[in-house]
Amino acid sequence: MPGGQSDDRERLNELMATHDPFFAEFGALDESTYADGAIPKRYKELTGLSISVATRCEECVTYHVEGAMDAGAETDEPIEAIKIGVIGGGSITYPTARFAFARLEEHDVL
Repeated sequence: MPGGQSDDRERLNELMATHDPFFAEFGALDESTYADGAIPKRYKELTGLSISVATRCEECVTYHVEGAMDAGAETDEPIEAIKIGVIGGGSITYPTARFAFARLEEHDVL
């Protein structure tokens, strides 16, 4: 996601959290869930990528591609995560898989 969209996501998350504690609490839960633990952050982000493809959430795909690459994912790992999402979601997820490959291309992974 270009910097502007990422900045917009952060700004809007902050706006939501400011207006209702639910959103702040959910954001904190999300951060702690994807942090290193028994399962390393890298694998959690790859799992998030699979789920994002299966649920066809392009913003989520971008978030988890960035997270996986920042956490040290190897080139083949996000590709496998995308494949798991396609298998789980079926052919209807192909457009989201293409979107994910475009994000990988932007990150010079491909």
